[in-house]
Amino acid sequence: MRRIGKLETISFITGFSLLTFELAAARILAPSIGSSTYVWTSVIGVIIAALACGFWVGGKLADKRDHETDVVWLLGAAGFMVLTTLIFYPNVLETVVEISNDVRLQGVAAAFVLFAPTSFLIGVTSPYLAKLNVRSLKTTGQHIASLDALNSIGGIVGTFLTGFVLFGYVGSRQTFVIVATLLIGVSWLIRPRYRLAERLTFTTVCLVIIATSLLTPNKTIDIDTASAHYQVRNYTYNQRPIVGLTTDPMGIQSGVFADGSSEPVFWYTRELARLTLDRKPNKILIVGGGAFTLPQYLADQLPESQIDVVEIDPGLKQISEQYFHYKNPRNVRLVFNDARAYLNQANHTYDAIIIDAYGNSSIPFQLITREYVEALEKNLAQDGVVMANIIAGTYGPCLEVLEGINAAYQSRFPYAYYSKETGQPDSRTNLIVLYSHTPSITPGMTSLQLQKQRPYTDNYAPAERLYYACEHV
Repeated sequence: MRRIGKLETISFITGFSLLTFELAAARILAPSIGSSTYVWTSVIGVIIAALACGFWVGGKLADKRDHETDVVWLLGAAGFMVLTTLIFYPNVLETVVEISNDVRLQGVAAAFVLFAPTSFLIGVTSPYLAKLNVRSLKTTGQHIASLDALNSIGGIVGTFLTGFVLFGYVGSRQTFVIVATLLIGVSWLIRPRYRLAERLTFTTVCLVIIATSLLTPNKTIDIDTASAHYQVRNYTYNQRPIVGLTTDPMGIQSGVFADGSSEPVFWYTRELARLTLDRKPNKILIVGGGAFTLPQYLADQLPESQIDVVEIDPGLKQISEQYFHYKNPRNVRLVFNDARAYLNQANHTYDAIIIDAYGNSSIPFQLITREYVEALEKNLAQDGVVMANIIAGTYGPCLEVLEGINAAYQSRFPYAYYSKETGQPDSRTNLIVLYSHTPSITPGMTSLQLQKQRPYTDNYAPAERLYYACEHV
């Protein structure tokens, strides 16, 4: 068996670094641009394009020069570009958002400026490694294949380690530091004494940049979990100071009053609480926990009711305890699972199901389909109700969002009633829609009458297209 040498090690590290960099890249875009499929498409597309250009340029250079020491500077430059991304990404994102309202253009522009240079340099490195690793025409395939295999294995390790471990324990900024350190560090495998003074100076400068970036305090509290990137910030809402949790640039997802009051902050939370307290259900399911402000409030008001909360991100429990007054009530059971998976597998009967999983800039496509509502109905008592917080509109581009989501629910629940916050525009706002099998007289709510359409299915549910049209209304 052939020994793994320095070139194979470098190939492994570059594969690891590229995939780790790609995952962290999408994370840092989320607070400013969002985390929709459009954003992921932009990041992946730009990085692959930059890699392709790097492969082509690298092949040309490797054939002309064939200098092993070129790899030293390519790896060092790639690591340095990761650090420049770490330093300048807040300013770049601020500029991109100001220039355009189109999330697709924002994603491509930000990815091109922030991520293309590093990806290009890693791409240039690959043909150099292949050229240096070939010793005989008879074994060309074997030597190139060994590099490709280790590069792919590095990418696999980077993907799983970052997604399953790193984001659960360190943030996106620290992940960039890890990538930069690996790239610069592995460059020392090539002729360590070559231009020693210059390389030591370069490495020292990079270490100073790393230390400075990690020690510089942020205006916001940035928290990465295995599922998402969150920001905790102080806001003023209706002339009262609050602590808010955000996951995208479109609004505050959860909040509590800074003075410790347990009163719900936002209208939609108060409305969901009102509708629930009017019915006093014994068993409640909440789909989408957020910072668990609604479960905490309902648990205090309905101490004899059992409240199950399905939330995909277990990291939110610690965030909620630390920043949002969550106290783990005895009558609240937290289930950390995908909502659809839970509904498919559960065999419970709830008197009320609250849906608070539709975001400001995106919605889970699997929660707007006929099959989803069928699974929902299976877990609802015959006289139970479903209450959904839907960000949409009753006319204009956002009406299509409401019609699409509503069609799925009304495929199983013939009666629908809604309310909206007073003074908010009908074009795009929070709508609380109540669905039931039987007519319901609910003060403050109006019968929802929409044009009938076929519900979306698991095979076709254009969630991204719907919300893209509605996003900037």
